[in-house]
Amino acid sequence: MMIIKFLLYLIFLFPILASAQVKFVEVTGRAVIEEEAPLLSKNSALEDALYLAALQGGAKIAGYSIVDNFTNLKEQIVVRPTSGILDYNIIDEMISDQHYEVTIKALVGQRQEKVGCSARPKSTLISFAPKVFVNQQSPAWSQYLPQNIYNNILGSLSEFENLKIINASNTSLNDNNKKLKLNDFDYNVLTGNIVNYQPADFALETNILIEPTQHLHSTNLSTLQLEDYLKVTTKVIIKDINSNKEVFTTSRIAMSYIGPRKTLFKTINVLSRPNRDNIITSLISSVSDLPEEINENLKCINLISIAQPSRMENSIKIDLGLNQGISQGNLALSESDITPFAVFEVVKA
Repeated sequence: MMIIKFLLYLIFLFPILASAQVKFVEVTGRAVIEEEAPLLSKNSALEDALYLAALQGGAKIAGYSIVDNFTNLKEQIVVRPTSGILDYNIIDEMISDQHYEVTIKALVGQRQEKVGCSARPKSTLISFAPKVFVNQQSPAWSQYLPQNIYNNILGSLSEFENLKIINASNTSLNDNNKKLKLNDFDYNVLTGNIVNYQPADFALETNILIEPTQHLHSTNLSTLQLEDYLKVTTKVIIKDINSNKEVFTTSRIAMSYIGPRKTLFKTINVLSRPNRDNIITSLISSVSDLPEEINENLKCINLISIAQPSRMENSIKIDLGLNQGISQGNLALSESDITPFAVFEVVKA
């Protein structure tokens, strides 16, 4: 039995109908049977069905008048569909009298690069221990900056009602996965810091780099010259926790002047040194918009799962966890390395 791994783009029914007018239609195409070319008859019937299906999504009617050689006036009407066939499936074929009939179920609508998505009621994000790198040349007090930045991100994420945060900052994602693969009765598993997760949960990994740098700067008391700054690079990686695949990444880079000034006057250099609290506040605030960006992107991140056999006829079973906003009638677009683009309709959730 073959198990196929699908990358599912869950597209919910309401936003599709509102923005792209995508819908399923069922139509029958007919063509006269060609005795010497039965395949041609079938293809002609299928072509007729596809045309009728496209018209179900809307039609544009244009007309014009022509005059023939005998000065007869004729009216010509051209009917063109305004939508396209996104996907279709032949559900019945039959010969009726002298005609070949093909019945299809088609998904019709406007093909768009980005149809949109519907927010899941709640996303689960497991935040693992941050990876911290502090350059040895950095000020001694900067060693506390990474934890402050991480706590700021985690605290802001916890304020979103549609986001469930699981704090796993006492372990890393790799260590957690290694322990989960061990036997359930293994001592390390029973006593260690283990986080169990569900399908469609996401992992948050944070990398923070602290390093000194120099930047050209001038003041009323000094000419343009290199001054000492502290540079903070914060990178956030969101992974599908089951496949360990990166699904979203973003970063922020901030610099703050740490001094002292390099003028000829020692007193001015000392007095012009910026306040340490102001430096810390400035660097922490550089990630203030990260939680909002993470939360918005989590609503539309593609879900990855394994397609399993289903007891229901002509259907597959996909475990995507709970509370993903999926309900009967929703549509899902899927693709994989070994299967073409296809559209699924949720028949049970």
